[in-house]
Amino acid sequence: MTPVRVLGLGSPFGDDRLGWITVENLMLSDGFRALPEGLVSAEVCAPVGNHLLDAMRGASLAILIDAAQSGSAPGSVRRLDAQQIEDGSEPCSSHGFGLSATLALGRALNDLPDKVIILLVEIPADAEFGPGDGLSAPVAMAIPGLVAAVLSEITQLAGLVMKA
Repeated sequence: MTPVRVLGLGSPFGDDRLGWITVENLMLSDGFRALPEGLVSAEVCAPVGNHLLDAMRGASLAILIDAAQSGSAPGSVRRLDAQQIEDGSEPCSSHGFGLSATLALGRALNDLPDKVIILLVEIPADAEFGPGDGLSAPVAMAIPGLVAAVLSEITQLAGLVMKA
């Protein structure tokens, strides 16, 4: 079957933990456990850059989950594919390469999966990112929908019919 990698991006702080917590919830879900063995791997990935390229290597589909601040309503979800953010408009982060630069580098090196989907959840403009800061309510409420969206992407790609 087609290998799928689900990668939660971010950090261990505040709303930036969204990708990590979503991956944890995904792996505990009945839908994930019902997938054929060996079809999907899920893990947290930090920081972005070479680690992300290494984590995606060999997959046909990579699903990246991350927090974002773009001015949209907190908790809203955007689904993008890699080409939509490879234009370099994302500023470089304090962690080194940002997501758009990492994807552009992977494309230039011909080292990306055939399909890369990015699920971004809008975090509040006043989000806190310190040790011990929890998820804000709108971000936490987005997690069940993200898990369902990831499972939907996987089943569509693999042509699976999942039981309700």
